[in-house]
Amino acid sequence: MQHSSELFVDAPSSTVIDVLSDLSTYPSWNDLVANAEPLEATDDDPGPVWRTTLTAKVGPFARSKQLRFVRDTLVTDHETGVTNIGFSRNELDDRSHASWTMECSVREAEKDGAEGSAVVLSLSYDGGLWIPSLGSVLDSAIERATRRLPAYVKELR
Repeated sequence: MQHSSELFVDAPSSTVIDVLSDLSTYPSWNDLVANAEPLEATDDDPGPVWRTTLTAKVGPFARSKQLRFVRDTLVTDHETGVTNIGFSRNELDDRSHASWTMECSVREAEKDGAEGSAVVLSLSYDGGLWIPSLGSVLDSAIERATRRLPAYVKELR
């Protein structure tokens, strides 16, 4: 399962990058992320770590999954001006786990005369427990997040 959305945020890319690189902000604008609590990173972690609860609702039913996410990418390409931010599941036990990745790219952009940021949000999951009906729920939740992120960033300014 993969989903990607593009949006424009009427804010400088530095502000948008600050929000998107901190998983603790996600519950404020993305209802898929019910909770993101910072954890202490281990020596093997490439970046900050969060215990994250992802939740998808189908009518009165909800499916939740707790994951340990590490930010493994925060890189700006100075030629293109694109900053890439990536989070991936990184559990500490010895079990095999489905892969979850969340990726964002941010660059300065202009829309209708306003300067701001072009953002691409992507989520992918390769596990077998996701059923097709939850795919449409996930799509709807991500679309809501693309509407809520600009409002959240605007409140910060």
